Amino acid sequence: MVGWGIRKPSHHTTMISQISDEPKATENVVRLSTLSGIFYPKNGYELEKIISAFYASTVTSVSNPYGILVPHAGYVYSGAAAACGYARIPPEFAGTFIVIGPSHAGFTTCTSDLIWETPLGPVPPDTEFVTALREFIPVRNDFVRIRENSLEVQMPFIRLRFPGAKVVPILMGDQSFEGAARLAKGVISAAEKTGTRPVIIASGDCSHYVPAKKARNDDLTVLAAIKNLDTLAFYDALFEIQPSMCGYGCIAAMAEICKSFGAKEARVLLYTTSGDVSGDQNEVVGYAAMEVV
Repeated sequence: MVGWGIRKPSHHTTMISQISDEPKATENVVRLSTLSGIFYPKNGYELEKIISAFYASTVTSVSNPYGILVPHAGYVYSGAAAACGYARIPPEFAGTFIVIGPSHAGFTTCTSDLIWETPLGPVPPDTEFVTALREFIPVRNDFVRIRENSLEVQMPFIRLRFPGAKVVPILMGDQSFEGAARLAKGVISAAEKTGTRPVIIASGDCSHYVPAKKARNDDLTVLAAIKNLDTLAFYDALFEIQPSMCGYGCIAAMAEICKSFGAKEARVLLYTTSGDVSGDQNEVVGYAAMEVV
């Protein structure tokens, strides 16, 4: 979160530190579900039913975006916003998703070549892309196996709507301007090497445990700063407002990557808070869906 203080970005990036990769998995190649029955239903039928209901209730039309921002809380609170974002992507998409989620445990930025288990079936990795990416971002399956909602809660949404798609998960530790620039550089390079044009998914929640009015004002002001994909303006807004936002670096990295693919604008599609479900407007968490087009 930003609330404990974020420094203003410099206009220069630094080289990524060299981190030894974890040896490639040979036996256990599956990332087991750790949050089924907690953040979302454990039963596949119930899970399909609730996600399908979220998709059916959104009025969002397909726009084929370069990337989306979706939240990563329990589905009862954030599922509607997540579906709003995913629904912009054509359901026949069978390419690669780059899923960028903040490391709540503070792990260093890393990727993984594991298959993701979900109650709806497995989500396979794009191993060719991961191999190209590891020049910039180490493969650490041990880190990615740890319980982490920012990545895991995205996988059932992907599996149900895009059963032919593959994923490249990126657990983002360094949320700074420089960290976002390094991550973006790695993804852009891997995309060029593999000839892949992935869709970018930034996983992030907005303000935490503040009054609903403050959350909405702070969050929408900060998100407006990324409208033109200007990441320096975005970090300036973060520095000025200091919202308790989770995954802001993921948003910045997405903006930089999508801009290199030809995107021009980031648009807010939906903004909700936990108070819309719980009725408590005094301490809410904010959730936004955005598209980059």
